[in-house]
Amino acid sequence: MSVLAYWGARTGVFLAVLGVLWAVGWRDVIAFLAAFVVAWLVSYLALPGLRVRAAAQMDGWISRSEKGIREAAAEEDAEIDAADHEAGSAR
Repeated sequence: MSVLAYWGARTGVFLAVLGVLWAVGWRDVIAFLAAFVVAWLVSYLALPGLRVRAAAQMDGWISRSEKGIREAAAEEDAEIDAADHEAGSAR
């Protein structure tokens, strides 16, 4: 849930910055882009712990999703080694 919480916090920061810019009279595309940049900076500086926990959760997801690929690669390597060993002993 750390990823979802981090996403929600960053979205909230963006909407707050956009709201402030809207209130002071910035009502064009530049306000949207400025809000994006300012919100990125604020969330980067204000949410370091949440960012680290979200990154750790994403790393866990990626590791679990790659587990099958690593197991298949190890199995294939073992088959190749066995075939090389058989070919070497047949000579």
